[in-house]
Amino acid sequence: MNKQIGRALEISSNTVRNHVNGIIGKLDVSDRTEAATTAIARGIIEVNC
Repeated sequence: MNKQIGRALEISSNTVRNHVNGIIGKLDVSDRTEAATTAIARGIIEVNC
């Protein structure tokens, strides 16, 4: 997944990993799925369906 994100953002997969790990740490969650659901629940990001 990091490779695809990196390609889309034109950054390395290592940079993606570092950013994801930073987000996980700041939200105090255990993985990227929990980070996404927590961010939505806290109103940090909005999902338009």
